[in-house]
Amino acid sequence: MSFLNSEALLDLLVEEGLITPEQRKLVLQQKEKQRQLILRKYGGRRRDDKRRLNQLEPDLLDLVVSLRLGIMGDTTRILTEEIIMRAISLKLKIPFKKLDPLELDMEIVTKTIPRSFAVKHMVLPFDIRNGVLEVVTCNPDGRTVLEDIEQATQLKVQRYLSTRSDIKKMLAEFFGFQRSISAAEVQFGAPGVGPSVDIGNLEQYVKLSSSQELSSTDQHIKAAVNHLFNYALDQRASDIHIEPKRDACVVRFRIDGALHTIYKLPKVVHSAITSRLKTLGRLDIAEKRRPQDGRIKVGQGEDKRDVEIRVSTVPVAFGEKTVLRILDPEVIFQDLNDLGFSRRDAVVYNSFAGSPHGLVFVTGPTGSGKSTTLYSTLKKLATPDKNIITVEDPVEMVYDEFNQIAVQPQIDVTFSSILRNILRQDPDIIMIGEIRDVETASYAVQAALTGHLVFSTLHTNDAVASITRLQDLGLESFLIASTMLGALAQRLVRRICPHCAETYSVSAEDLNRMGFPLTEKGEIKLQRGKGCHQCRGTGYFGRCAVFEIFPMSEQMKKLVSNKASDAELRQVAVREGMTTLREDAWAKVRKGVTTVEEALRVTGDY
Repeated sequence: MSFLNSEALLDLLVEEGLITPEQRKLVLQQKEKQRQLILRKYGGRRRDDKRRLNQLEPDLLDLVVSLRLGIMGDTTRILTEEIIMRAISLKLKIPFKKLDPLELDMEIVTKTIPRSFAVKHMVLPFDIRNGVLEVVTCNPDGRTVLEDIEQATQLKVQRYLSTRSDIKKMLAEFFGFQRSISAAEVQFGAPGVGPSVDIGNLEQYVKLSSSQELSSTDQHIKAAVNHLFNYALDQRASDIHIEPKRDACVVRFRIDGALHTIYKLPKVVHSAITSRLKTLGRLDIAEKRRPQDGRIKVGQGEDKRDVEIRVSTVPVAFGEKTVLRILDPEVIFQDLNDLGFSRRDAVVYNSFAGSPHGLVFVTGPTGSGKSTTLYSTLKKLATPDKNIITVEDPVEMVYDEFNQIAVQPQIDVTFSSILRNILRQDPDIIMIGEIRDVETASYAVQAALTGHLVFSTLHTNDAVASITRLQDLGLESFLIASTMLGALAQRLVRRICPHCAETYSVSAEDLNRMGFPLTEKGEIKLQRGKGCHQCRGTGYFGRCAVFEIFPMSEQMKKLVSNKASDAELRQVAVREGMTTLREDAWAKVRKGVTTVEEALRVTGDY
């Protein structure tokens, strides 16, 4: 009997203070009950029956996890498989390894030992260092298996422990994806054989199979692309980059604002993967010289949400690069109270949203969360008595409550041409994706003057600079002063990982030198992430926004009409209570939401 299925496991859990002696008895009682049920069903005397009985013997580890026992002395924590395996690791002095799919090399995982052997013995190779093969197993007794691996690979083996569920998941994902890619490599790498794509299959809605369902019977490229979608969603990626290089195809994910290299695939499968994505996005698969844009709606199954994926292809040195922007409704549409507004900023912004007419601008660079702020605002305002019309390039997220118009320059459907006619559609609220020229800006002002609430975006460094930007476009200052309600600037900062957050001290003098507004002196207690497996050693998990919001007060209107400088406008806005980006970032540092380094990174010289 293995260690994991013996009473020695329960003794260890009691010894480590994870379960009580009473819980130990409960587990054994449940095991005996299951055993009696199996005996009644398969309790014959023949040899086959005994073999079947041994195979069906209740698994003690699975039983402990399924009972969801509270850890002794801490009723808020449940005893999990990982906690148990970490306790075994400490007791038996076998290091524990938390498997992170982003750290695993597909070549090592899939080509070191046969899949059948890996699945049968639940063992996964993950690295080779200095001639030593590092493997994880969930079986502390598996010395014989390791000897077999040493003999087959002619490498010394270093053993680590991990959870059975993690190993099983990684084996399914990596071998499923690798088989699809290998089969595709054979198919598309044969002499004289090119990518064969069914151009009649222009599906836009894709039902994803799970990683466990990937098999050699699937269409190989279709299975590989499905895996990439599943993998990206599991890892909370916001973008997938598929990049052709001279000898390979590199796949990278952007997670919490940072790019991670995921796979290096054979170059011969790159064009097939690109063609599959272009087909799903309803792009022209024959056009390889011009940039193209499309979109895919992905369904993950009955229990999971659908997501929108925006597809962009551009020709680069070694082929076509494809970038997939993942638009998750749960991220795009949020409660305004959850966006991170301070009390003062929430009051000001809600006053904008509650106005019957006027212009509101959201500013910031690409990827600063402007779309989330606008969509969340429009969702709050979307009631049966409101007609909301959006003009976007392209439509970020399809939502039933809005009437969404996509800009199509090739047929002269531009921001300005749509806005010329949009007032005939009896709108209450208009959202313009971006104001790029004086014509679009003039129509936006006209809409605001005729009693409509208009939201739009501008690319400026801060909120006050939106006024100067509109003046530079050619708008008259008195029109800006009479129609503009205010502006909001925002940036995204990474959140401190809640799983490894720690407190540390820093001197107030140092913080003042960095530009943070401090009145106190001495040591200041702040938070930072140490780095753990949950955040992949970065110390960050997720992102939140920092804001700078100013309303167009009477004094600001006079200054704008008189064409005051940015410095004067900013000085008045601050005097009237505007919190700058740097100040809002500092407030979130003090609350333990983000770090000093993140605040400095996103606020620059403010």
